[in-house]
Amino acid sequence: MGQLSVYLSFDEPIGNFWIDTGLVVLLRQFGEGEHSVERVREWLVSQLVQPSGNKGKYYDQNSGQFREYDKVNWIYPANIFIKVSGSAPKIDVEIEGKKEKVFTSPPTFDLSLKFSKRPGKCDFCGDQALLAEAKMWMYPFVVDPDKFGTFYSGTKRALRLCARCALAGMAGYLGWLWKAQGNEALHFFIFHSEPREMKRLQEEVLEPLRLKGDRSGTAPVAFAGPYTHETVWGLLLKLFTHVRNSDLLSEEARDLLASLLGAGKGGPPPAPITLYAVTGKPGQAFSMRALREFSKLQHLYRLYESWEKIIAEKNINKNPHQHIIQIFEQFWAQQGQNRETILRDKIAHAILEFLDPSPFVEQFLFDARAKEENPRPLVRGTLEILGKYLQEVFGMDEQFQRILAGFGYSLGSAAREHEEVGLLYALRNAKNPEDFYRVLNDIQFRLEITVPEVLLRIEKGERIAGVPWVRVKSLLSIYAMNAYLRKTTPQSGVQTKEA
Repeated sequence: MGQLSVYLSFDEPIGNFWIDTGLVVLLRQFGEGEHSVERVREWLVSQLVQPSGNKGKYYDQNSGQFREYDKVNWIYPANIFIKVSGSAPKIDVEIEGKKEKVFTSPPTFDLSLKFSKRPGKCDFCGDQALLAEAKMWMYPFVVDPDKFGTFYSGTKRALRLCARCALAGMAGYLGWLWKAQGNEALHFFIFHSEPREMKRLQEEVLEPLRLKGDRSGTAPVAFAGPYTHETVWGLLLKLFTHVRNSDLLSEEARDLLASLLGAGKGGPPPAPITLYAVTGKPGQAFSMRALREFSKLQHLYRLYESWEKIIAEKNINKNPHQHIIQIFEQFWAQQGQNRETILRDKIAHAILEFLDPSPFVEQFLFDARAKEENPRPLVRGTLEILGKYLQEVFGMDEQFQRILAGFGYSLGSAAREHEEVGLLYALRNAKNPEDFYRVLNDIQFRLEITVPEVLLRIEKGERIAGVPWVRVKSLLSIYAMNAYLRKTTPQSGVQTKEA
């Protein structure tokens, strides 16, 4: 392998997010051109190995004594995947009357690549080249999440890779961000786009933001939990905050981030970036739970900007970004000693996929927040950004939202005054339009409030004012329960009637 070389180029990505991420790592270090495979491999090993903080002993044959050395290991969390141990010659030495095999020098950690003598077709890029048989640790996410086998059909045998793909596979470990949630979850984040843009993103944006010396990970997040979507959303919100103002990024870096998120100052927009997120449980091996791809980051950023504008226009908080984070942070419930965040994950999933988060906000209010020892309404501004989301994503009429908000406020206030919270649960639990209208009839009779006429007209497709009846029911329930809780426990900085 000593004479074997590899050609690195920005113009030859292969389309696989793991290999291309590693390719960019190599291009950042070595630049475009022909490079010695051995030199690249040695650099990769030097980056993937670090002192473990532990001491070991080896037998020095020259002095006939044991000597101490600093142990090393593969960097975390790559060591969950790379299971190649350090090696060194051993001899038998008599210790306390017993013969034991001991190292004669400190063991070294290495990743060898043995290439074929004849060229063949690389399983990844298709090039004709000398091939190395790939081990699974080189490509931890090119797997079936259930079987932990390869995604690639016809490759039940080991993958055979050219030097470029094999080295880029090793380098992929150096291009990811990760976030650990104790023993419960380990998240990996990999951005993928055109290699030149990816290089700039890694160098100018991700490196300055990368957390260093934090044992819980390198990914900067606004919040995180054991689930995939909530942590992805926490990562994106953290990135979004650096677009307009940042004490960590240069003006050029902020312009680059803005352009990648579709908010550039002009010129042709670059290729949109895609975020891959992998979640699993750490341990002796990595137990993968999910691998997700998020490609609509530009749409999400535009939505985020519209939320910032609302928070600022309504004078809810002088720091709109921090307030948006506070809004999403609130969706947890205390369970014993832990905070359960499954509803935050479901809400984040709905937003990341442009689905309806209303049912999960409704569930949070009725099943979590209302049952707290000191129940509180939603953080002020929550209903504003929910309404804006429904307006932007589903085209929901703003005037109809105002009618629902006003009626919901009256309903929640009256339910509190008459101690009729059961009516709110009956509304929330309505399973069909007939149930919904029966509850509205009870509300009119028992609380003596008038139901807006627009709610009484059911349209084709079980819609009300063009909106699926179940979304109308969820929104009305949210507005009503929020008003009920506000009357129960008035607090500063919570939802107002104008919502």
